Amino acid sequence: MDGSLNSVKRRGDAMRRPVFRTNNTNKNAPATFLGASLRVSLCVSISVSPFVSGTLPSSAAEIKSSPSIVSLAPSNTELLLDAGAGKTIVGVCSNCPQVLPNADQRLKGKPTTGTFVSVNLERLTRLKPDVVLLVSGQEGISSLLSKRGFKVVLLNNDKLTDIPSNLRRVGKLSDTEAEADKLSLKFELALKELSATLRGAPTRPKVFYCTWAQPLLTIGKKSFLHDVITTCGGTNIAGNLSQPYPHYSAEHLIMADPDVIVLPYDAKDQAIFKRFPWNRLRAVKESRLYYSPAPKSDRLSRPSVQVLEGLYWLTIKIHPELKTKLDKWHNRFVTNGARS
Repeated sequence: MDGSLNSVKRRGDAMRRPVFRTNNTNKNAPATFLGASLRVSLCVSISVSPFVSGTLPSSAAEIKSSPSIVSLAPSNTELLLDAGAGKTIVGVCSNCPQVLPNADQRLKGKPTTGTFVSVNLERLTRLKPDVVLLVSGQEGISSLLSKRGFKVVLLNNDKLTDIPSNLRRVGKLSDTEAEADKLSLKFELALKELSATLRGAPTRPKVFYCTWAQPLLTIGKKSFLHDVITTCGGTNIAGNLSQPYPHYSAEHLIMADPDVIVLPYDAKDQAIFKRFPWNRLRAVKESRLYYSPAPKSDRLSRPSVQVLEGLYWLTIKIHPELKTKLDKWHNRFVTNGARS
């Protein structure tokens, strides 16, 4: 599958010999590298500026270029940015600038190459990325691109423990392994310490996480957010449902009578908690109904290192009695930065 793409690259990206010029009137003047561009490594084009000092490379192999990666999922783009691999990103999906914080600066100049469910093949072909990075749920796009000769890497994002694994894999793809490994270890330690903190919780409150208010949609046991609720010390009332995002009836919601409810940000202006079935629920009566933050402030829904902030946000709401301990955890792993 990769052969057809590589043959195109070889025809279009033949290696050219660099041209050097020396000043005949001054034999000690350094050699100057003139406007040549080398196609090296994974057929990535780099421009080499004139050398002011130092020694010229003896061969093209000594000049190492950064891999080029197209990310078609916001969580993958955020993983690349977390790992310090922003320079390797040559294309993103349309959702990335909509939901990622500081996207105007961090993704400036990065072309849109598709959405989460579709891809612009013409644009992707022009970019010639070394890797197209996808996540579970994008198997259809993966199959399509693989058949057309693109190298595709699909990351699993079913659980929080997938994040450090994905981070290490992204590090290998982007030549930022040291930074990615350091961050992965820190993330794993943060999860371990959060689990230790929650062992002191007296109960595991019932949580209803609503992803859409009308019709009523929630998260099942195959959703990444199910693992988030469990990690935060809660019990997902829809955890017995196999679908990732199943419909949920008002009758079941009343019978479950959750302790904590999380509604989508878009429902803020609907005041639905004043209507049936919401006004029958204990969580509403006890003011334990919360809205997800705005998309660019939401750190809970994307499986990246930034989810640590989201875990703190949700755990405080499920276990307010542990606020002092959770604040210490937050200060160590979030406020001081997961990179420290």
